[in-house]
Amino acid sequence: MNRNLGIVFLIAVVGALATARAQANATQREKSDSRQEQRAETETYRKTAHSPKEGAAQDSRQSEEKIKRSLWHSWVRMAEQAQAAQPDWLSPLATTSGRLKQEFRFDTFDQPSANGNRTYQLGGNKGLELITNWRTQILVGLPSYTLVSPNGPSGGFGDLPLMLKFRIASAERSEGNYLLTFILGAMAPTGSHRYGAGEAVLTPTLAFGKGWKRFDVQSTLGANLPAGDTAKLGRQLQWNTAFQYQATWKLWPELEVNSTFYKTGRHAGDKQVFLTPGLGFGRARVGGRFRFSSAAGMQIAATRFYTYNHRWIFSERLSF
Repeated sequence: MNRNLGIVFLIAVVGALATARAQANATQREKSDSRQEQRAETETYRKTAHSPKEGAAQDSRQSEEKIKRSLWHSWVRMAEQAQAAQPDWLSPLATTSGRLKQEFRFDTFDQPSANGNRTYQLGGNKGLELITNWRTQILVGLPSYTLVSPNGPSGGFGDLPLMLKFRIASAERSEGNYLLTFILGAMAPTGSHRYGAGEAVLTPTLAFGKGWKRFDVQSTLGANLPAGDTAKLGRQLQWNTAFQYQATWKLWPELEVNSTFYKTGRHAGDKQVFLTPGLGFGRARVGGRFRFSSAAGMQIAATRFYTYNHRWIFSERLSF
C-alpha cells in the first residue's frame, strides 16, 4: 500500500511540475505577444505621427496625375471629334490640305538638273501638326535640309515653317463631304544665306474642297508676301488643285495642278504650272492610335517658263 501511495505521490508531483511548466510557457508567449503588439503600436504611431505631410504629398501627386490624365483624355477626345466632323480625304502631295490633323509628316524632294547634279530637299517644310481646339490646328515644322550632289555647294538648312489653320465650315462624308478653311502660313528667316529667304514670308491661303462618294477635289488659293526685299523675293499668287479618288485597298490616285503667278520681283509677269500625278496609300493602323500613310508622285513643268523642269516628291505621314 505504501508503494502505491508513493507511485500516486510521484505522479502528482510530475503532473504539478508539467502544469507549472505549461503555465510558464503560456505566460512567456503572452509576454512575447504583448511585446509584438507594443512594437506594432509603436510603429503605427510613428508612421501616424509623420503621415499628415506624407499623406498630403501623396494625395497631391495623385491629384496632379488625375488632372493630367483628365486633360490628356479631354484633348484626345476633342481632337477625335474635330477630325470626325470633316471629310476623311488623304492629304495631297503638293496642295495643302484644309483638314485639321494630328500628324507628323516628312517629305523628300529629288530634283535633277541639266548639269548632272541632283538637289535633295529633306523635310519639305512639313513637321508636327496638332489640333488645339475644335476649329484650329497649328504646324511646327522642321527646317528643310538641302543638299546638291555630286558637285554642288555644301548643304544647309532652310527657314522654319509655321502654320495656323482655322476651319470655317466642314461636314463629314455622310453629311455633305465639304470643307472651308483659312490658313496662315509663315516662314521664319532662320536658314543659311544660301538656302534661306533672308526675310520673313507670310502666306495667307483659303482652302476649300468637295467630295462626291469616292471622288474629291481639294483646292487652295493664296499669296506669298515677304516682309522685305521684295525686289529679290517678289510676290506671287498660288493656286493649287488636287483631283483625288479613293480606290480599293487604301489606294488614292491623284492628279494635281500647281500654279504660280509672279506679280513682282525678278520673274514679274511670268506664270509657272506643274502637273503632278501621284499615288497615295493609307491610312493603315500600325498600333494603338497610330496610323501610317504615304504618297509619291512627280511634278512636271507644263509651261514654257519654269524654275525647275521636274522633281520627285515622296511623303511619309504618321497620324495619331
